[in-house]
Amino acid sequence: MSPMNQSDLLNLIELVKVFEIAASHDEILATLYSQLKQFGFFAYLITNLPLPREMLLHEHILANGWPAEWYAHYNAAGLYRHDPCAALCRNTAHPFLWSDIGKEGLEISAQRVMDEAAEFGLRQGICVPIHVPFALPAVITVSGETMELEPAVRQIVQILARQALEAVLRTQSDRHHSQKPLLSEREREVLRWVADGKTSWEVSRILSISQHTVLTHQRNAKQKLEAVNNVHAVVKAILRQEIHP
Repeated sequence: MSPMNQSDLLNLIELVKVFEIAASHDEILATLYSQLKQFGFFAYLITNLPLPREMLLHEHILANGWPAEWYAHYNAAGLYRHDPCAALCRNTAHPFLWSDIGKEGLEISAQRVMDEAAEFGLRQGICVPIHVPFALPAVITVSGETMELEPAVRQIVQILARQALEAVLRTQSDRHHSQKPLLSEREREVLRWVADGKTSWEVSRILSISQHTVLTHQRNAKQKLEAVNNVHAVVKAILRQEIHP
């Protein structure tokens, strides 16, 4: 993950804040759609992921922003049980691009899902899964015609998608995150330097600790904050007022 400059970080925080204060399901989705458009995405789906044999995906969908024609075709053709993105989401908690799923080794039925999505204008997408104990995995997938994504854009879209997913799940459960501090002082100190654009090696020199120790603090902070990467951890720590930009 590349460091983010202060200006980009502050802009990202402002975008994410909207999800934090959104009071309704509709407000969250309107915000998501308006933010995705500026990065070339126009479709999204937020859903829990049942086992493939259940086939009835529509019963688990939390928010449907897919084109109506694609949604109808996807369900009528039973594509969910062959969808390679859904299969990967059930087995990983890491965000990924649709194009990260290589064509080699895919079954014909799985490749058909990707080919038919492209025919409906969904040529590239990002999936952001969430796994919690004793519950079905959840995922937000955002998609559009854009094929090439700069690393910075991919990072921003992943964070926005994750925040939208968390906001929707929050409205579903009607529970708000506790504002009790989650991070240790050292974890906050490391994230403050990450927010300043420092690499893990630079932070280790500044704090006179090993790079391995810095990476451990970053990993722990991400786990506690349920962040997808270091920048996301910084954004969430700032929003929780555990660190200040």
